[in-house]
Amino acid sequence: MDAALEGLQSENVAQRKKSTRFIKMASCSEIFGKMCDTLDVQAWFLSSKNYEKLIAILLNESEDKLIWEYLSILDMVCRRYVDHSCYAKDFAKQQICVTYKERTYEIAKQFSHHSSAIVRQMSASIMAYMGDGNAWDIFCNVMLKKRDLCTISHITGAIGRYCYYTNREINDNFIGGIMTDSQQINLSNSLQSIYQHTSNKSIKGMCLTAIQELKSMKEVANNHLNF
Repeated sequence: MDAALEGLQSENVAQRKKSTRFIKMASCSEIFGKMCDTLDVQAWFLSSKNYEKLIAILLNESEDKLIWEYLSILDMVCRRYVDHSCYAKDFAKQQICVTYKERTYEIAKQFSHHSSAIVRQMSASIMAYMGDGNAWDIFCNVMLKKRDLCTISHITGAIGRYCYYTNREINDNFIGGIMTDSQQINLSNSLQSIYQHTSNKSIKGMCLTAIQELKSMKEVANNHLNF
């Protein structure tokens, strides 16, 4: 992985893409699977020397797709090597993990106004995961321009996770933000527009599911108010 990290600094875009695929594969590897020494990989990603180098490379990258990939790697490390339930209780509260998530969140916010819609989407995905309510406005803005399967998959996934935890009154996000009523309406309207205009059945299905999840969350909230 050290060699792949060095490869990200190559002036050759093809080499950077090749090295990115290797590091991305490690960030997405099956936890405690046969093909991955999970704890060693975890230690590598949570080493400040390594992730600060990755962040420095990210800040100097000019290719939008590679910026998206680097942000995605930071995101996956949070989900798989920090917050996953398979680790010891309160592992994510250790300072090494908290510092990593703080840096990831900081970088995501920094790219949330990037000119590329796909970069804004991944930034917002991280922000939503951390609990920053500003992510929902960014998603609505992204959906004005990007309506492909990958983009909608990430956005509806973030909505589904938020609705799931909110309906069960589970508050485990990093920042503690919420989704406002107006944001719920805007998201539903954006998803409804995409549902009506796309011919892709997978995208239609994801949009419809997310719309229903948003509606269900609103109904749960109303029921609580009536008690």
